[in-house]
Amino acid sequence: MSLKQNNIIIGIDTSCYTTSIAAISLEKSIILNEKIMLNVKENSNGLRQSEGVFQHINNLGELSEKLKSLHDNYNIVGVCASKKPRPIENSYMPVFTVGYNFGKVMANSLNCKFYKTTHQENHIEASLLNSKITNRDRFLSVHMSGGTTEILLLSRNKNSLEYNIEIVGGTKDISFGQLIDRIGVKLGYRFPAGKYIDKNALDCERKILNGLKTSVKDGYMNLSGLENQINKIIDSEDCKYISKLVLDAVVRNMYKSLIYISKLYNINEVVFCGGVAASKYIRTNLSTKLRREKIYLYFTKPEYSTDNACGCAIIGVDKYEIESFRNKRS
Repeated sequence: MSLKQNNIIIGIDTSCYTTSIAAISLEKSIILNEKIMLNVKENSNGLRQSEGVFQHINNLGELSEKLKSLHDNYNIVGVCASKKPRPIENSYMPVFTVGYNFGKVMANSLNCKFYKTTHQENHIEASLLNSKITNRDRFLSVHMSGGTTEILLLSRNKNSLEYNIEIVGGTKDISFGQLIDRIGVKLGYRFPAGKYIDKNALDCERKILNGLKTSVKDGYMNLSGLENQINKIIDSEDCKYISKLVLDAVVRNMYKSLIYISKLYNINEVVFCGGVAASKYIRTNLSTKLRREKIYLYFTKPEYSTDNACGCAIIGVDKYEIESFRNKRS
């Protein structure tokens, strides 16, 4: 095993619904990608932050055995953890402080480097893993998760690690994840309900003659009207067709937004991340529609699209390598 393969960076991310740890070599080979979903009570639409914090503490204790095994077999040279949701001022959620402080304690105990990042940057880096995108210095990124639906313009200088991230589109009210989960819970599925809705939509053979009415202007979407339309027919239609209607509306909303934004910024490559982006129905149908407009979408594997800590580990590797290079030159 080479020195680069033996030296690893640990990534930690404690989001609203998942405790995640990852390990990646300096050659960017994934050694570990572990996650534990937080428990959400049946018929519930989510968790309080205090409940999330409590579960993260317990989950990190459970995952510590995995970390011990890594320490026994590899040389941990750094730890990188998400500190907050986004790389902007006043971005804060209590759940992220658990992973951040756990990471600091771990790094100090191992006498190794500690780096911080954000949940959004973690998602972006994980979505770029093994991506065939042609221009990594300027592209659009769509973050579709339980609490977020944003279309981001990412740009950076050639030799820079950090992106300038600008919100250029998204939803103005609820997110796609909230819409899907709310409808899913009403249909009788456990939260989070995305995987059930996706399977239903894929299994539904009935054609949609008149889809739900969408509200899109200048790249921004309003989704509360979709929920109201579904609520009016939810008791008179079967689960598969309701699911297909919901995801079809997601596709058409995103299609309209991306057509507008892609032309506005003259960009034809879009990277997707977040749990909702793991939907096979959305991937297939949205990619097909936009390919006709010469707009190309890039989706990573579901395990890297949903909440994970691989992006944190990748960011840690990049920062570690830059520091090592500077130290060699000085």
